[in-house]
Amino acid sequence: MLLGLAVVASAAPRTPAAQVREGSTASRPPAGQVREAVPNDNRVAAGAHAAGVLSVALEAELAAWRPDLDVDSSVTVQAFSEAGGSPRIPAPLVRASSGTEVRITVRNGIPDSTLVVHGLRAGTQAGDTIVVPPGATREVRYRAGAPGTYLYWGTTSGRDSIGVRQGRDGQLTGAIVIDAADRAPDPRERIFVVTVIDIVPDTTKPPPHEDIWELAINGRAWPHSEALEYGVGDTIRWRWLNGSYLPHPMHLHGFHFRVLATGDGTSERKIPPDEVRHVVTEFMVPGSTMAMEWVPTRAGSWLFHCHMAAHISPYPKRPDSVRAHDEHDVVQHAKYGMAGLVLGIRTVDRRAAAVATPAPPARRLRLYAQERTGEHGTAHGYVLQEGDVPAPDSIHAPGPLLLLARGETTAITVVNRTREHTTVHWHGMELESVYDGVAGWSATAGSIAPLILPGDSFTVAFTPPRAGTYIYHTHMDESKQLATGMYGAMVVLEPGERFDPERDVVLVVGRAIDGARHAPALNGRREPPPLAVRAGTTYRIRFVNILPVPAVTLRLVQDSAVLQWRPVSKDGADLPAALRTLVPARTARIGVGETYDFAWTPERVGSVELIVHQPRERWTLIQRFEVRARD
Repeated sequence: MLLGLAVVASAAPRTPAAQVREGSTASRPPAGQVREAVPNDNRVAAGAHAAGVLSVALEAELAAWRPDLDVDSSVTVQAFSEAGGSPRIPAPLVRASSGTEVRITVRNGIPDSTLVVHGLRAGTQAGDTIVVPPGATREVRYRAGAPGTYLYWGTTSGRDSIGVRQGRDGQLTGAIVIDAADRAPDPRERIFVVTVIDIVPDTTKPPPHEDIWELAINGRAWPHSEALEYGVGDTIRWRWLNGSYLPHPMHLHGFHFRVLATGDGTSERKIPPDEVRHVVTEFMVPGSTMAMEWVPTRAGSWLFHCHMAAHISPYPKRPDSVRAHDEHDVVQHAKYGMAGLVLGIRTVDRRAAAVATPAPPARRLRLYAQERTGEHGTAHGYVLQEGDVPAPDSIHAPGPLLLLARGETTAITVVNRTREHTTVHWHGMELESVYDGVAGWSATAGSIAPLILPGDSFTVAFTPPRAGTYIYHTHMDESKQLATGMYGAMVVLEPGERFDPERDVVLVVGRAIDGARHAPALNGRREPPPLAVRAGTTYRIRFVNILPVPAVTLRLVQDSAVLQWRPVSKDGADLPAALRTLVPARTARIGVGETYDFAWTPERVGSVELIVHQPRERWTLIQRFEVRARD
């Protein structure tokens, strides 16, 4: 299993799932059965207000969960319900204005299991917990503090960190939102909670050890997650909470978004206006929160999803699973080829303005998707035609660097010479939806992006609106095609600017395609050759992470001392001036699907190492720079 997922036995016994539906009754089922959990879209807050006090009554219980709704069989989990209501996944939303007195009672209805609940005193007390024995009820009281987005969660497994909580108590997770006292909540704002259940033994249904692997947004997995629709020009505000033990780099197709606040679940930092970043992918660690805002500027169909391939890939786990369908279905690829942490978004242009005629391409490129079979299996990759048609088995990993110009329309014909269907997603690019690369989903004015079949081709055209560093990669069978080489970097230059390979250093972290299978590589190599640089000269390091691991860290060192560099941009968008300052050359993390640009001026002659490290998998890649004397 990817990411080292383990089989975890819960302390509480399992019971068969009841075949009940939300809306029929919220009453208790007969003995030996459990109620069915319903998805919680976080649009209605729990509790009641009286005399200036918000009172919320929660109960933890066993519940039958269907993240794929009626398509798949249920799995027994632990969930919170509000008194008199059905169990909900995620847990009931608690929402109050700053200064409001909040009273929350929690009853533990999970047999033979002590419940520990974290975070109910949102934003007022770090490390807050209450312990609720089986059948007991406990109450917490507090006055709502600083406005923000907070996370509450429970466990019966004794784990004291959400980052290690695995198993069926992973659905004991909900949001607490504290609003400013002088401002009414925005009714258009949406709240999304990510939860996961991994492999859990279940002796109540055949086979005795049924595999379960589900990741959900507001209690539903793609393609059953909520469908969203917005108008072009709308200001869209979302709050995201990572209630799972896994990290999630969350990626928006087609547009950049602004990160307005980030938090650790118990506290939140509002980003000062002069530090707000425009990004297309934001890395969320377990238990973290994010407030974001974006404005669609074009009509179409888009995705917002985790960029970990394992978190959006189908995992056939039950005989009646929808995932048993062919993910290569030409029409239904978007439905059958993805799963888990994916939201579908449609943007509609309700204005009467005429549709603009796209500019004719100023440049035309021909990009071949190719494969080569050798002693280590089949490798995939891209080749750019420069003169004669390339040999069918010639590939590169990463793919060739694509150089584009801001404001210049480029047409790229993708020719599929592999034996598999494929697509290309132009990651971070602001373009028309039909060219976005999600087959059967990306659409503009009735034209739908196709799967590119073996021997076929598809031409995309787009006009980059901003200069920066981007990625292109397959959006088909990512766990296989991406891992075997179908990725590359794009650099968009300012008009008239020339790419200088001596000073523009593009470093792409991905999978090696030869030698050790699926080994991490830097520019396709486990040990890349050293690069010669000169003291006193400024270099732009363009770093791209397309390796599906939790995250990597960077350090630029000389003689064991960390050097300094200046962050320039992220995901192709210039950083605000307040963040473009000289800082120690190290990063906390860079997730898959993120790009960063740094300006570095070496000062001393000698050897410098850029160290790329993955803490969980414990591997390191090193790019060496040999610094020569100034001219």
